[in-house]
Amino acid sequence: MIQVAFHTLGCKLNQLETESIADAFLKVQATILEDPALSNLYIVNTCTVTGKAEQKARHAIRQALSQNPETTVIVTGCYAQMAKAELEAISPRTVVVPGEKKSALLGLPEWLHDNWQEHGDLLDAVLQWRDSVLSTAEGAGSIDPFAFNPDNFVTHSRPSLKIEDGCNNRCAYCRVCLARGPARSLSATELLRRVQLLEAHGKHEVVLTGVNLAQYLYRNDSNNAILPQDRTKFPDLLSFLIGNTNSIRFRISSYEPDCIDDAFLAAFSNPRVQPHIHLSVQSGCDTVLERMARRYTAQEVRNAVALLRQAKRDPFIAADIITGFPGETEEEFAQTEAFCTELDLAWIHAFPFSPRPGTKAFDMRPQIPQRVAGERVERLTAIALEGKKRYAERWLGSVVDAILERESDEHDADEHDADEHDADDGLPEESSANCHIPTDVSQARLRFGTTANYLKAAILDVLPSLKDGELVRTRLIAPGTGHKSEVLARYVPNEASLGEVLLGEASF
Repeated sequence: MIQVAFHTLGCKLNQLETESIADAFLKVQATILEDPALSNLYIVNTCTVTGKAEQKARHAIRQALSQNPETTVIVTGCYAQMAKAELEAISPRTVVVPGEKKSALLGLPEWLHDNWQEHGDLLDAVLQWRDSVLSTAEGAGSIDPFAFNPDNFVTHSRPSLKIEDGCNNRCAYCRVCLARGPARSLSATELLRRVQLLEAHGKHEVVLTGVNLAQYLYRNDSNNAILPQDRTKFPDLLSFLIGNTNSIRFRISSYEPDCIDDAFLAAFSNPRVQPHIHLSVQSGCDTVLERMARRYTAQEVRNAVALLRQAKRDPFIAADIITGFPGETEEEFAQTEAFCTELDLAWIHAFPFSPRPGTKAFDMRPQIPQRVAGERVERLTAIALEGKKRYAERWLGSVVDAILERESDEHDADEHDADEHDADDGLPEESSANCHIPTDVSQARLRFGTTANYLKAAILDVLPSLKDGELVRTRLIAPGTGHKSEVLARYVPNEASLGEVLLGEASF
């Protein structure tokens, strides 16, 4: 029997792709395990955004093999794309599937079911699959970056949908564009089919994800009557999906601040688009942004944030910030620090610069000591924690909808998963500590969920019959104090929500 465990580093795109591979294994009655020490197959989906993410991947591989020397390890993802030989050298039991061929793993479970049947070492079967199938997969046309479309989501209650892959930017610090290639987009009609299927299966929300959603662009068939434009951009796509579905809600994973234009704001203001967005900001200092080869100024980011707050009532706005970029002076960082304080963001994902081979910034000087970059991360994280606290407090007393989730569901660090900087870098995540449940309600029925405006909620009095993934109405009644929850809420099925009353009343 195939007993498979997974380890995923990095972005929500990686998480979705792992979900799809896990679903393929479930379809052949494989057992999904959490502990790789008990598995005979361990699949590690890697990230190359930071050196620490790569270090974590190597550690996960070595630890699994030390705990279970007979297991077979398959390594895929962006790090596998960039450093195949390095990963293969870890162990003879390590099989590398480059990121560009990751979708071939969707066919591995059925191939093993038909060909291995527990005869001999599983490693030999995987090597045979690699030599006979993977080596010819690209020529056979079976490499499809949009094949990741699971019927079942094993580890997340809210489904994600991959709409775009790759990036055309060449930011000085990033090599995801090298690992994933240029931007490609899935057709709007196929995306609509997938969203309609999710809605038919009772899903209430879908997270739209990709490497750079702002670069979604699909050239439409001239015979397509339902898409009259020659080209569909992301705002067009969002409006198209909303206009051809009934009630499913859409969450935008990450977006470029210089692309917050009138078309985007018009789509974002729709009440079925969740009031939450993560901006790929990187710095609040113009000279640093210029060295990073970013295409906007700090003032343009301020303008984008102001427009987003006009489009919806107090949306959850988060941002990435890199500290310690080569040459970043204390004065330049002070500008970023003041910028973050001024914007009063709901969260800041701050992390230190990591020099990546093949990028322009790899050889930039002067390098900033990691100690200094780490101290700057701590200063921004302190601002982030206060910003999250203020944001949650502003919503206390409000009625909002939430999606019930498994207690084990990860809160995906503001969904900036689709951004090129959503690396598993060991830095503080959005949430803070365990939720404090008042003693007088601690025995009440308690479930966890994510609100429309992306607050992790501990929800009281939820009916036992309600399942994970259900949409529930809640009133936010008290602050939370922990990593499981930012707010304490109560299930109030008969009250009107701000989603109905206010969130759709955009002033834009």
